[in-house]
Amino acid sequence: MSDYQEVYTRNAPRVYRLCYSRLGNREDAEDAVQNVFVRWLKNGTQFETAEHEKAYFLRAASNECINVRSSFWRTKRVDFEDIPEPSSDDSMPEEPGAILRSIPAKYREVLYLFYYEELSSEEIAETLSRNHSTVRTQLQRGRELLKKALEKSNEED
Repeated sequence: MSDYQEVYTRNAPRVYRLCYSRLGNREDAEDAVQNVFVRWLKNGTQFETAEHEKAYFLRAASNECINVRSSFWRTKRVDFEDIPEPSSDDSMPEEPGAILRSIPAKYREVLYLFYYEELSSEEIAETLSRNHSTVRTQLQRGRELLKKALEKSNEED
């Protein structure tokens, strides 16, 4: 296996998870992952340590998600998921991913990095170029929003 394949194999799952949590659908997340790795190959960035490699790909994924979310195509279209379904009397329990997607992206992102990538709040602040206190506040508010969303979902069931 070449060095490029090894780097891709190590980092693609984490880049995909971050992109999926920020963008909310599989297709956009897959496109973002592809763009992150194509950009890395074109730039020829070399990594000093494993932590540098991880930080590079998380930051690149975060930036790519910002680009995708602000693109003309993304802001001027309506997703099929956003079109209301005809009402029905059958009440279906809400899927867990939908609850998480109901939280604003800036909170989802820090929650993902903290719980899934196991980064400290200082590392998250550095990765996202935010103040450490901002990240701590976003973690706290994200937890509160998630708790409220889960309570609301449980009440509806």
